[in-house]
Amino acid sequence: MCGKLLSAKSFKRWNGVLLLVVDLPDGSPGTIRADATDVMGPGTEAVRGKVVLDAAGLRELYRLVHQLATSHNVAI
Repeated sequence: MCGKLLSAKSFKRWNGVLLLVVDLPDGSPGTIRADATDVMGPGTEAVRGKVVLDAAGLRELYRLVHQLATSHNVAI
C-alpha cells in the first residue's frame, strides 16, 4: 500500500503502540503504526516516542500530578 492515500478514521493504542485506523480500498478497516505514516506531520521523526514540555507545560504537569496525589492521599 506504499504511496496510497487512505482515509484515516481514528487512532487506537495496542500494547503501547499508537495505531492509525484507516479505510482500506475494499472498504474494510485496517490499522497501521502511526509512526509508519506521515499523519503526525513533517519533522516528527526526531521526537517520536518522546514528550517535550516547555516550562508552562512542566508546571501544569506538576499541578496535575500534585492534584491527583492529593486526591488519593499520596505524598509526592
